[in-house]
Amino acid sequence: MDLRDEIVSAYADDAVYAGIVAYLRAPSDETLGALSRNTRNQIDRYHLDGDLLCYNIDKFDAPRVVGPNDDDLRARIIHEFHDSPMGAHLGREKTFAAVSRDFFWPHMYNG
Repeated sequence: MDLRDEIVSAYADDAVYAGIVAYLRAPSDETLGALSRNTRNQIDRYHLDGDLLCYNIDKFDAPRVVGPNDDDLRARIIHEFHDSPMGAHLGREKTFAAVSRDFFWPHMYNG
């Protein structure tokens, strides 16, 4: 399975992101009410790009693909950037900068 398909598939196994995806696909009081207050307050930062869940840090920021709460999948994303021909085995900070341009997940630098 390619990385994109793995990410999309993993949203279904992530309680928080599955709820956000459900709301974005079928906005209603019910799907919105199923989200935590914090998530409801930030729901305007999320959108779907096809099946990929994306997040904007702020309104001027480019959208980033949300990395599901799956340590193995997040490690694969980081590995893809670290070992890519463009990455040329970047160090920790440069790898983080490269990943964070395209992806988002809470506490990603510490993870």
